[in-house]
Amino acid sequence: MTFNFDELDMKQALNTLKRIEHDAIELGNTIRNEGKVFREELEERQRLGLQGDAAIKHYNEWMQRNGMEYLMVK
Repeated sequence: MTFNFDELDMKQALNTLKRIEHDAIELGNTIRNEGKVFREELEERQRLGLQGDAAIKHYNEWMQRNGMEYLMVK
């Protein structure tokens, strides 16, 4: 099996790969940031001995303060 790519196909393929690389890097950065926020929130919550509704309130405040409302507990 052989593939014949013209210059336009190669440029499109390269642009697609660059976009995928960029998206993967951004996703990695987002996940690392979320992990950092989770760890810090958990450490503080445990240090304060929060449980139940107080723990949920604390968690939600952290998520909101860090722009991660999509992870808040409803």
